[in-house]
Amino acid sequence: MANKNAQPLFLLSTDTLSSYGLDLVFDVAKEAGYDGIDLALWKNFDSWNTSYVKKLVAKHDMPIKIVQISDNVNIKEMHKAIDICEAIWADTITINAPKIFNIKAYTYLSDNLKKLRDEYPHIKFSIINPEDTTLFALPIPKYRFANIVEIIKKHGSYLWLDVSNLDADAFEDDFMRKLAQFVPYTSVVYFSDKTKLGKGHVLPGDGVLKLPAFLKKLKTIGYDRYFSTKLVLDKKDLADGEKVATILTQARDYLKKYFEEVKED
Repeated sequence: MANKNAQPLFLLSTDTLSSYGLDLVFDVAKEAGYDGIDLALWKNFDSWNTSYVKKLVAKHDMPIKIVQISDNVNIKEMHKAIDICEAIWADTITINAPKIFNIKAYTYLSDNLKKLRDEYPHIKFSIINPEDTTLFALPIPKYRFANIVEIIKKHGSYLWLDVSNLDADAFEDDFMRKLAQFVPYTSVVYFSDKTKLGKGHVLPGDGVLKLPAFLKKLKTIGYDRYFSTKLVLDKKDLADGEKVATILTQARDYLKKYFEEVKED
């Protein structure tokens, strides 16, 4: 049950700045006003060094709450993520859904998620809904995490909700109407916008999704877990540290304006 008196933490996904060193990512996140880090394990080589990661958490006084693993997950990557979680007290592991023909990764998750949940009950194992996710049973290939209900019910996983990966019509119609049913199973909201041409992970407000209404409804329901900001930035922006800080601050301010400071009816 969501706690209406609790506030989510607002995290920066290191996936946004994967070309940066991890120390700099922490520094930028702190400057832009984020509460913590969502560590995309496969994106920064230094993120595999558990002792180094612990040092950065202490140096910047900024927690890592989530360890995120790739869509080509295997036993080695999963157990590295678990080791890091145990070392830094992160409580969520998020998994990018395997590509449609990646039978090996799909099978690994299908065979092991329940055992992992039982062995590590303090960790929320969560699957990120893939691009153009729907809610219910469209005809789908066998080896694909293609709809949200399947992710939650069939695999017993928590949901990492990537808003910009939802089919736009499904987001504004079915999903918004049923949002309260999914919040108890949602560990993280991956927050960004989507353009009318379908480009995802753009700055909130620069796309077409009705994000203010979505955030207000989340607050009314009492969502109290994590928001993680992932944006796809141009190379020219990434080369300008001040521009990056400005963009990330804008994303953080958007969440403040339309979630933290929103008055419930």
